[in-house]
Order: sequence, then C-alpha cells, then structure tokens
Amino acid sequence: MLGIRKGLIAGVLISVVLAGSLDAQVGAVASTTRPKAFGTQDYTVTTITGLSFMPADSSQSYHTSGSLSRYGDVNLEQHFYAALDIPAGVIIDFIGFNNLNDGEANVMAIHLLARYFNGNVNDLFDLDNTPHTDWQTDINATPVGIQWSGAGVAGIVLILDLEIAPNPNLQYFGSVEIWWKRTVSPAPATSDFGDVPTSSPQFQFIEALYYSGITAGCGGGNYCPNNPVTRGQMAVFLAKALGLHWPF
Repeated sequence: MLGIRKGLIAGVLISVVLAGSLDAQVGAVASTTRPKAFGTQDYTVTTITGLSFMPADSSQSYHTSGSLSRYGDVNLEQHFYAALDIPAGVIIDFIGFNNLNDGEANVMAIHLLARYFNGNVNDLFDLDNTPHTDWQTDINATPVGIQWSGAGVAGIVLILDLEIAPNPNLQYFGSVEIWWKRTVSPAPATSDFGDVPTSSPQFQFIEALYYSGITAGCGGGNYCPNNPVTRGQMAVFLAKALGLHWPF
C-alpha cells in the first residue's frame, strides 16, 4: 500500500464483521440493479466526486480536468481529503475509486481513515490502483466488513484520503464510491418483555424495535408477539421506523 498510516481499530465504535457468501457479495457489486434504500440484503452506494476532495496542504496545487476529475502536480507525494457521511450501524464492504493512471500499478491509493476527538487517526482500509490508461474503477474483490457505529460517539468521523505517489506523469481520479448495507443490532443478553424469551427467533428484531423507540410493547411488560396488528398500529410502526416527514 502507498499509505504509511497504521493503527488499531477502536472495537467499541468500529468493528470488522464476518461477511456472508463471497460469491454472493461480489456478484452484488457486479450487478447493475439499482440499490434499494432500505433492507439488510442490498447495497447502497455513496459516491463522492473527485471535485469534493481538497489537498492536504493549502499551498499544494490542484487542478480540474476537462472530464471534471481532480489531479495534482507531478513528482510530488500528494494527499486529497474528503469527509464521508454514512448512516450509523451500516457495514462497509467495498470501496472503489474511479481513476485514469499512466499504466503503472500502485501510483494511486484510496485510504479510509477514522479521526477521533483527541486527534488520533487510524487507517481502516487501503486499496491501490491497478494499471490502466483508460477510466476504470478499482474496487476490492473481497468484502471488508467494517461496521460503522456513527459519528456521535467520542467525536469520531470518517475521512477518505486519496494518495498520489511521486511520479513524472499526471494521475487523475474522478470519484470514490462506498458500498454499504444496513444491519440489525445484536440482541441484548436479557429480554425487555416477559413474553419474549431470548430463545425466540424474533427476539433480536423485537428488541431492535424497542430500543429504536418504535414500540413499547402492549403493556404490563409484555410485547404480545402473537397478537394481530391493526392498521393503526402498523401506521405507527412504519412512520417511526422510516422517520416519515414532509414539509407543512
């Protein structure tokens, strides 16, 4: 890897989880199906244009190409940074960057960094370019399974670092894409409802509804998991879960 940053991932806030079937995951990336906005199976892709990246040094020259990509100067090691804003609780599996290089490998790299309130910076992921003299997107083939718990705890934020190695030829990057999917939080050790044992196959999901503030149960410390749901209750569940809002 080009980058020299090394560090430990804070296990409380960011954890690496086991990925599912590799063939299925890679197939999802190769698919042209539009990602869904909700659900735990499909990927959502957050794309950040190269024009959103700014140089590490204010005195460093940076330029915009006719194809609206970003590039720097020759014979210099350069870093371009952009903030990454994704929802809390998601799992990042794939990171790619669209680039045009001079046909050499490892002249560009994308790094996913975590910055903490105390100034510490940890390198969570690195990917070098492959050699190609036309516009292509380099992306990791194996899911990395980085779970992001959110920026609100301990002042942690995610930063993308696009690095260009010293080279006599110009290197261009057009965008960076993050493939992430939602997940349901693990269940607690004990149940919050008297009629939902921890052995229930619905236990994790009922607890998720409870801790998300979507339902408080049916009263008396119970959830009533076998009771039918009225249209009124369905409206409450869906509106709270989706955070439905419209301007007045």
